[in-house]
Amino acid sequence: MKVIILAAGVGKRMSAVTNIIPKCLIKIGEKTLLERHLETISLLGIKDIVFVVGHFKEKIKEAVENNNGSRFNIKYIENEQYTKGSILSLWYARNELNDDVLIMDADVLYHNKLLIKLAESKNKNCFLLDENSEDTGEEMMLFVKGDKVIGISKVSSYDCDFKGEGIGFLKLSANDCHKLRNILEEFEQAGKVNNEYEDSLHELLPRCTVGFEKVADLPWIEIDFEEDIERARREILPKIEKCK
Repeated sequence: MKVIILAAGVGKRMSAVTNIIPKCLIKIGEKTLLERHLETISLLGIKDIVFVVGHFKEKIKEAVENNNGSRFNIKYIENEQYTKGSILSLWYARNELNDDVLIMDADVLYHNKLLIKLAESKNKNCFLLDENSEDTGEEMMLFVKGDKVIGISKVSSYDCDFKGEGIGFLKLSANDCHKLRNILEEFEQAGKVNNEYEDSLHELLPRCTVGFEKVADLPWIEIDFEEDIERARREILPKIEKCK
């Protein structure tokens, strides 16, 4: 199994911060988000990590090298169009979709049990779902029918048994990776380069079964706005530390 971390984005909605550093280098407590990712991946025993970089790529590379030692086999893929939609980050990394893979947003603070739950899930293809999250229109919601996810969207709704916010992580099996590669090629050839990468995951759902794990009992937060940083420090990190 390998990990693909999507870390190319600009973070326009919090430019006062991201004009100085990329989101994954925001420090929550004593550690950056990046350091926390590496610690959790190390717990899983995964050695191969692919970083898709763009905005402040050299700062990310320097931080990775300073925190790596010999723990991981690191590869960098540059998204030369990182100011466009995040789907391009996954498109640039499409040739890395050749093994069991964990695809991760770089801007999430979470309890390490959350990623462990994903990696160890009996579902070979799997999302993480928080059904306690409020749907304000900002959240990427997962729509579930039976034991599988049938839709992913911020704006659309689907006939479902229940829904919850997606955490921004996906486990995809080697046997189904080619399906996502094909979808990414379709988007790129159609010029849909300003889409979010979750749009490609939505198109994947009719082509393979993707299950889910509920994680509402575990603390996490996606860092999209400056107020998310304060909430992460004030509320989420203490919950993570207490949960240990």
